[in-house]
Order: sequence, then structure tokens, then C-alpha cells
Amino acid sequence: MAKIGRNAPCPCGSGKKYKKCCLGKEEPTWAVPERDAPALPPSVPPSTLAPRASPEEMSPYVLAKLFEESEQFAHMQRREPERARRFCTPREVAALSTQEIVDRLRKLDVDATRKTYLAQAEGRTSAWALSEPWREASQKRPLLRYDDDFLGLAACELWKRYCPERPSIEMLDDEMQAGYRRSMAGEGAGACAHWARVWETIRERLRPEMRTIDDAGAVFSGMQALYNWLQDYLFELRNAAVDERGYAETGVRLCEEVLAQFPDEDELFLINFRGDLGELLCLAGEPERGERVFLELIRDHPDTSAGYARLADLLGYGPTPGSEPIDRQRAQQVLEEALARPVTDAADYDLELRLSDLSRTSPPQDEDLQPPTVRR
Repeated sequence: MAKIGRNAPCPCGSGKKYKKCCLGKEEPTWAVPERDAPALPPSVPPSTLAPRASPEEMSPYVLAKLFEESEQFAHMQRREPERARRFCTPREVAALSTQEIVDRLRKLDVDATRKTYLAQAEGRTSAWALSEPWREASQKRPLLRYDDDFLGLAACELWKRYCPERPSIEMLDDEMQAGYRRSMAGEGAGACAHWARVWETIRERLRPEMRTIDDAGAVFSGMQALYNWLQDYLFELRNAAVDERGYAETGVRLCEEVLAQFPDEDELFLINFRGDLGELLCLAGEPERGERVFLELIRDHPDTSAGYARLADLLGYGPTPGSEPIDRQRAQQVLEEALARPVTDAADYDLELRLSDLSRTSPPQDEDLQPPTVRR
């Protein structure tokens, strides 16, 4: 059971190996609308988003962050500084003191003092959605589009200051993106620390009737689709678990919680999570339970490779890196059984290469398991 290898198929779905595609240049995908918030901040030019996604697929808060980081805005700051200064951005609002935000909102006929704000936030999870009643209050006078943006961004910033113990959807997105920055910097354990906090909040807000990830859209929406992020989180946990068992235990809990919460999710997603559960059980020091997971996966999906490949890895190379093989002959038999059926995705898992590798005296150093699937 080795770390995710450079030879694994790329998570982007291109069909190429990871090392020849997105290694070192991945960016998060942008999807899932904010269901209880307006479509986009009025002042954000839609052209900012091309070619990532269309405005209707994103929350206003995400759009504001994307615009602030865009080359278009940077160009505007260089060439048209006066125009650029008229835009309201997340960093600009974050730089204001709480009193400055409250005073500016008061000029727009909005009472955003702490007591009033907390009363308005009761029962909500989106800070931007909280600003909707403020727009109604501000309609007594003409509302400039930049003031409209300020209302939403001020609501998001005040949530961080007034009730940080109950993260808003926007705060969860910030935390998630902080994790991606750590991940892209090669700090997988650091990414897991951010993402553990995100998942804890999301999990607490999920309801039993949310049986697919799409059903959970009311709980979280942001720059990254929840479907993709869960797999990215698991990816980093598996890598970190090779060196520290605690991450394996965290990964086991994540797999069990996700599988229990989303039993109606698509088949490939569930197969991947079940396979990851088996691997993480092995890394957590429970290879017998891991083997049972793989055998159940083969039983339930005999025409797909995941269960066979992962069981063969366990038997052929041992439950943890550097451990002794359990039964290489049986591992070969498992792969031969898969190829004899034949399974439909043998090439995706390089089953023939795996079988050839088992005849070597040492396990392959740059080969690995099926990567996360990506929702388009």
C-alpha cells in the first residue's frame, strides 16, 4: 500500500497518467450554486470567469473572490486605478474595522450592530443570504452596484467577527481553499488540518434525507464541488496515513460517514470510497477488516477492478509500506480471476502490469490505485 503514484490515472479524467497531465498544476473546479443567495454580485463582470464556469454556477461570494484574484482586475488596477478603486473586494472589507463596517452600513439604512446582527443570523448558515433583507431596507434610496456588493461582503466579514464559532458557508469555503493552498504547496498534512474542520461542520449540518451529494447543496457551496473535495480530502489522508497512523484512522471515519450519509450517490464514487476504506483500515493496523472490505467489494461489483486490485496489493505487498507480503501466490490468483472474467476496467487499473509486478522480488515504486473521480 504505497502513496498515490505519479503513474496513476489523472483525477481530471483526461485518461493520461497523473505525472503527464495535472501533476503540479492542478486547480480546483468551480461548481455548485449557492442556493439561498442571489446569483452574483452586481459589479462583477461575467467575463472575469471565462473559461472556468458561468456565473449562475457560483455563489456571489465566490464570484467576488474570483474577481479580486483575476488578471482582469489586476490589469484594471495597473491601467485604470480610479475605476479599480470603485470595486468592493473581500480584502478591502476585511481591512476595515468593525466600527467602520457598521458605520458604512448605517449610511445605507442597515443596523449591523452585534446584537441585531446575531438576531438576524439565527437559523441561517449563509452570511451573504443574510444581506438580502438589508437590500430591502436600502431601497429607500438609490443603491449603487458597488454598495450592493458591500452589503454582501460586509455580512460575510461581520459573521467572521460576531459568530466565528458557527462558521458560515462562506467561512467554510475560505477554510477549504486554505486547505487547497496547503495541498498545492505539498503540505498534505496541513491541508488535512483545514479540511477536518470543514468536514466536521458540514457533517453536523447534514440531514438524513440528504442521500446524495447534490442533496447537500444547501449545506455547502463554494469554489470546489463537495463531490470533488471529499475525494481530494481522502486523497491527502491516504498519503499522510503512510507516515502517521492517525491520518488513517481519520480516513476510516470519513469513509464510513460518507458512505452512510450518501448511499444513493453514483456507483463509481461509492466504489472508490469503499476501496479507500479497505486501504485505510490496513494502514490503521486492521488488515483483516480491510481484506473483508475488499472481498465485499468484489462480491458486490465482480465486473469492476477496484476490489481485485486493492486486495492483490494487500496480499502481495503487505498492509503497510515496508511490511512483508501476506500471500503473493493468492494475490496473483486474485488478479488472474479478474482478468479471466474479464472485468470491464482492467486497463484503468493496469491489472496485467500488476500481475507482472508480483513476480518481482520487490513491489513497484511508482504505481498506485484508482484516483478520485471528478464530477463534470
